[in-house]
Amino acid sequence: MLKSNFIDNFKYYGEALYFIEQKAPHKLSDLRQCHEANHVEAATWLVEELMKNVDNCARQEKIKVLVLNSWLGMPLVPLLCENLDIGELHLVDLDKEALDLSKIMHKHYSQEKFVKIRHHNLDIPFAFDELNKIDADVVIAINTEQMYPLKELQTKNPMALFACQNSNVIEEMYGINCVGSIEDLREQIDLDEVYYSGQREQTYYSWDGQKKYDRFMVIGSK
Repeated sequence: MLKSNFIDNFKYYGEALYFIEQKAPHKLSDLRQCHEANHVEAATWLVEELMKNVDNCARQEKIKVLVLNSWLGMPLVPLLCENLDIGELHLVDLDKEALDLSKIMHKHYSQEKFVKIRHHNLDIPFAFDELNKIDADVVIAINTEQMYPLKELQTKNPMALFACQNSNVIEEMYGINCVGSIEDLREQIDLDEVYYSGQREQTYYSWDGQKKYDRFMVIGSK
């Protein structure tokens, strides 16, 4: 069972809601979407399996994590910080407003648990040179269907562990880079070694009703 201590975060969530109310009412939809069942299940599944496989990454002290397309960081950041010994967290997203909200919502971990949280406003497919300078033990990407293949992403640590997900919602144009199988996802990231792989069925609603699709995950190293 994963830990997630909401009490310590409530005051910062309230501050984030005030920010949305006063400066970015259009972000209320993002806040709702990041708490939808599919997204919460994806984040929970990833952290649960990462906990079992994190010893496969080479690290000397606390874990340094790089999250691609971090969005608001919900619920992934609290799950990571509450269940793993995180020392450094690099959150990368093209949406600056999402990063501004993330800075507010996760103050408990940066100010009270002393996790070094860095927010990077970057367009990932065109920022591999910058991302490859980051010293990360673990690279996380829950929605790789929304970015180009990660073959060129290495980070500063050649032994970094990659934990990535993708889906096969191809007919809905959900992303630019959907995959049809676990093996497709492995090739998309260019993993040499896979420590965990799996898939789960999820649901979405289209104009003609409920649809089922598969979410894939791999955890491995290059």
